[in-house]
Amino acid sequence: MRKKIISTKFYILIALSASVLILYSCKDEPPKTHPTQLGQGKGLFVSNEGTFGMGNASLTYINLENDSLNTDVDLFKTSNNRSLGDVFQSMSLINKYAWLVVNNSGKIEVINPETSKSVATIKNLKSPRYALEVQPGKVYVSDLYSNSISIVDANSFTKTREIKCKGWTEEMILFQNKVWVTNHNSDYLYIINPSTDIITDSIALAYGGSSLVSDKDGKIWVLCSGDLIKKRTGGLFCINPTTLKIEKQWQFAKDDYNPVKLKQNPANDSLYFINQGIFGFPKTAANLPVNPIISQPSGTSFYGLTIQLSTGNLFVSDAIDFVSRGKVSVYSPKGIFIKSYKTGVVPGEFLWW
Repeated sequence: MRKKIISTKFYILIALSASVLILYSCKDEPPKTHPTQLGQGKGLFVSNEGTFGMGNASLTYINLENDSLNTDVDLFKTSNNRSLGDVFQSMSLINKYAWLVVNNSGKIEVINPETSKSVATIKNLKSPRYALEVQPGKVYVSDLYSNSISIVDANSFTKTREIKCKGWTEEMILFQNKVWVTNHNSDYLYIINPSTDIITDSIALAYGGSSLVSDKDGKIWVLCSGDLIKKRTGGLFCINPTTLKIEKQWQFAKDDYNPVKLKQNPANDSLYFINQGIFGFPKTAANLPVNPIISQPSGTSFYGLTIQLSTGNLFVSDAIDFVSRGKVSVYSPKGIFIKSYKTGVVPGEFLWW
């Protein structure tokens, strides 16, 4: 049988070609680091939910000062020698600590944001969503299933009591000494007095309250996402917090129009949300835009949004297939792509640090 003979020069050529390809593919990748001390004002944390039921939630940090990132390691697991848990929902900075709300694990992990070292674990929570400090030492935690908002002592890191609120409570803000609470299973925005922990009022809006912001003009904007399964439509509303009157509203015409993640630009004159793409529009607009400023490419799933105060750049998380590692892409205020970073599985929320 005749043997095939391949010259040594051929092997050398293959090796050189592979080296060139490796160098080329890596030249635009920022260096991967695992910093032991994270200085404030240099970047942002990304909460990676992980795949539901898999317990693979993780914490990523992107250093924008030197364009380095840690993606090969899970900051929490590496710093504490244990897994974060199942479904890392959101992150809040409270009393110099980062509170990591882990939804399906029914807990909040409190860490030192500079070292990612654990400070405490807050338990006895059913399905927490977001944490908000409403008074010094007092934190409200919204919940998916408990029909209540938990009150947590930020000094002892213990749950002290609950505020009964039927349905899925979601995002909250503290504004004019009142806590404004969205409820995803109702048509109402709820108002709580943080001194008495009593619901003092509610405002009828649309179904599926999900996110809200307060602006420089003293108004509150609330996004109600609707519900496709329940055939309920949502809307976007501008509320006067003094009179509790709706001053402007866009009622969504169809139940399959389900925007999420309402944000505003640094100038406070434009709003943004995700709806299979990123939509941006001035608050003075008469109508909602028809076309997104950033289209969602095929094979991607825009999932989270934050806006950098210093530049107005949009940071958009992409859950891709909700199983593989996701990414965060950066766009200019006009929607021009700048760069992207790999993250953990299902990147969702952000915390600037």
